[in-house]
Amino acid sequence: MLSPALGAITAVWLMLVPALQLETGARAYLAIASGVVAFVLSPLSVWSGTARGVMAWVGLTVALLNFFMPGSIEALANFATCGMCLIVAGLAPSPVVASRSIVVPVVSVPGAVTAEDEITAPSRAVRAVA
Repeated sequence: MLSPALGAITAVWLMLVPALQLETGARAYLAIASGVVAFVLSPLSVWSGTARGVMAWVGLTVALLNFFMPGSIEALANFATCGMCLIVAGLAPSPVVASRSIVVPVVSVPGAVTAEDEITAPSRAVRAVA
């Protein structure tokens, strides 16, 4: 359950980065758009493998935007880090719940006394020892 939380935290960060004036211009709009997409996909990634794959692709796109859109060193580090966080959140394994029913057959042991048997007198082996 850590991967959806990582995706959601990264998405919120991407949506709030323009308010910190770290990203400006077209990079800010792309940060908000990718943050909204990741924020929608992060809770869906608990149940859907497709949502995890799309989140990984969004992260890859955000990380590769550094090569095509110039920015300050802080902005480049921001997109690279957020892209890697989204990739990790998208590629994390999903938990698998396997239910198993184990049926143990009841085997009676020869000579064992069950609750239905009534013991009235000592057996010969007990008398021989005594």
